Amino acid sequence: MPRLNISPKKWALSKRGILPVFFILALIPPLYCIGRPAHIYVFTLNFSLIAITAAAFEFGLPVSYMITGCVTAFTLVLMFFNKGFELPYFASVVFLSIIPLIPSYFNKKYADYFASKSSTLADGRKSYDEFTTELKSLKNINVSLQNQVHDILDLYEVTKKMSASLDMSEMLRIFREAISKISKFVTARVILLEESHNKPKARITYEIHNPSTGKLSSGEIRSVPPGKFDQVLAETVSAGKEIISLKSPIDKSHPFAPYLGETGRSFIALPLLSEGEPLGILAFLGMEEEHAESFSILAKQLALEFKKINLYEKVQELAITDGLTGIYVRRHFIERLNEEVARSKRHSLKLSLLMIDLDHFKQCNDTYGHLVGDIVLKEISRIMKEYVRQVDLIGRYGGEEFVIALPDTDKNSALNVADRIRMSVEKHKFRAYDETILMTISIGVATFPENGEDVVTLIDRADQALYKAKEEGRNKAVSWP
Repeated sequence: MPRLNISPKKWALSKRGILPVFFILALIPPLYCIGRPAHIYVFTLNFSLIAITAAAFEFGLPVSYMITGCVTAFTLVLMFFNKGFELPYFASVVFLSIIPLIPSYFNKKYADYFASKSSTLADGRKSYDEFTTELKSLKNINVSLQNQVHDILDLYEVTKKMSASLDMSEMLRIFREAISKISKFVTARVILLEESHNKPKARITYEIHNPSTGKLSSGEIRSVPPGKFDQVLAETVSAGKEIISLKSPIDKSHPFAPYLGETGRSFIALPLLSEGEPLGILAFLGMEEEHAESFSILAKQLALEFKKINLYEKVQELAITDGLTGIYVRRHFIERLNEEVARSKRHSLKLSLLMIDLDHFKQCNDTYGHLVGDIVLKEISRIMKEYVRQVDLIGRYGGEEFVIALPDTDKNSALNVADRIRMSVEKHKFRAYDETILMTISIGVATFPENGEDVVTLIDRADQALYKAKEEGRNKAVSWP
């Protein structure tokens, strides 16, 4: 027996091992029938047929015919020993030649059937693999859609919160919290433009730092004067009205490179448009490109919010300021004056009030017309603003009457301010259309608390001092005794 790499037991149970068994089982009946009658041979031949059939199924047609050939040879030997040709022996030889074809036929049918089913199984497996791949793809799409839905819901919540705020700082704080959750950007800049149809000009810049960066200024929103890069962005983005996106690393030849430096981070700038007109620019340093679409949506909402806040501030300004002169209207001035009087009481401070009236203003209107008179009122308002502090209050009390509140100012200091304003108006030449006009003013001064401890009394005493200045010849500043 040849040297095998497998154990004798495994070899005996293999095809090579059981092949001799089929030969032996097929040859035993003919050997047994040597010297015996033909009918016994025919009977024992059934056992050989079983072995041949089994061999045909197991090993195929060639091997079964090898066994059949051996059995046929022994059959011829039996015919020789029995000394003559007998029909049973001849029939056995013919039958032995035919019998392997039967299992071979079924083997072929089985092979064709198996091949067909294997092909069907392969097609089914291929379809299953395709279905599995498609299902996996659909699951990924579903996860992506769910993420998009969550992002849209988050954006909706953000836009809803932003819409609820009419304060610029609060709205930008909400915006900062929203973008910090979406992206790991480093710095954002909101650049607002001047309302002008000429060359775009940056008006104010808000710097927003991502709280996750861990810097000292993180999370703060600072309003700073626009820098040179802000103006460059304003002109570039406003001209194209398109998104500017620079991937990292930024090409050194790009016009923005000198301003961005070697940060190794991407840069994106989005225009804030309202009805096709630029309101400002939203710029990010270090933002991931995949979040650009979400930020584009937020940029559109941010533009709407800026426009709304601008309109609100204009309405508020119109509600508290005089449309002609730009100073406080009477109602708002008195509200602020009450606050200042209350503060002066709490801190034991002085507060002076100037009541101002234009001398012979009715004559000016009658001579030159109301349009010229309006220009005179605007110019006098401008002159008064030049001589007061930022903490002082200026209001238009009536037609040609003005009032100024000077917190933390005693009577002598108030008279000095009044005289400077009066002399400046006296020297000023009011030019309106083709007319040049000279104008004077009279001023009455009252001081808290010696001339009055409430607003009504203080205004009344300043008004009486004004009438005294008129009686003394006008173009004077007079205080309440």
